[in-house]
Amino acid sequence: MNQILATSKPAAKKNKTKRSGGPADIKTIVRVFAVAMLVFGVFMIGTGSYAIYKDNEASNSEITKPVITETLNEDSTAVVLTVTHDKTIDRIEYSWDNGEVQTITGNGRRYIEQEIEIPGGTSTLNVKAIDTQGQEISTQREFTSANSASLELTISDNSKLKITAESETEIAYLTYRWDEEEEQTIDIHSTTVDQEVDVPRGTHNVTVVLVDVNNETTTEEKTVIGTTKPAINVEKDDTGEYYLITITDETGLEKVDLSIRGEQRTITVENGEKELKYKIKINDNDENRLIITAYNVDGIASDTVKKMADKTNQ
Repeated sequence: MNQILATSKPAAKKNKTKRSGGPADIKTIVRVFAVAMLVFGVFMIGTGSYAIYKDNEASNSEITKPVITETLNEDSTAVVLTVTHDKTIDRIEYSWDNGEVQTITGNGRRYIEQEIEIPGGTSTLNVKAIDTQGQEISTQREFTSANSASLELTISDNSKLKITAESETEIAYLTYRWDEEEEQTIDIHSTTVDQEVDVPRGTHNVTVVLVDVNNETTTEEKTVIGTTKPAINVEKDDTGEYYLITITDETGLEKVDLSIRGEQRTITVENGEKELKYKIKINDNDENRLIITAYNVDGIASDTVKKMADKTNQ
């Protein structure tokens, strides 16, 4: 029996290959990506905040304001107003004293120059400059025009408003106004003024304006108290033995200073009486020197009256 030898190679073992891309790998990738995005986000936020901080710091360090310069022109009749800035000027506002505000528009400029005529007399120039970022600066300065006349307002001895002035240019006329009443005009046609006008009773504001032949004006304002001075009348009686004294005042009397034969007296008046009468004996063969000054309730003094007589001096 023939043996048949059969030879065969054993079947090779199959190698198992592990497949990738399963659920565990995806989760890992997602975690890594999320961490990376978080780190990137934190970095970007930090960078952005730092940039904003640096921008704000730079902006704050660059805040500037306009610069105002005021100089007189050559003949001292106007102010040369100059405003400069490293940014665009929005506008300039100016006024004399409490007058109307005038505006100069910037029109995109960083340098503005304007000549402003000075009103007559001494006036205060108020200036405000504002840039396009809202930054502003203000100034106030007094200026006196070379064309101005010297104008002075006082109360004269007879309790009237005394207006005195002197000018190199002929003064055409003046106006005066009490409070808000209608203006009154006085023709002058001279380089000097010496005028008196009645003062209304009570406390009032008066505005006086001088106008010269070139239409230049000088203005002065004053608060005055309108009152008359006490009036004193001294005479002898029919016999020549007494001084008869009568003192009157429209607003009321406050006190009377009286000296008779060197003896000083001060008489206080009660209740602001408007009329007082006194009778003083004239001594025989004696110097009967009498001196009287009266004051009203507004503190205005009368003219001082002096008399000296005896019985034979009629």
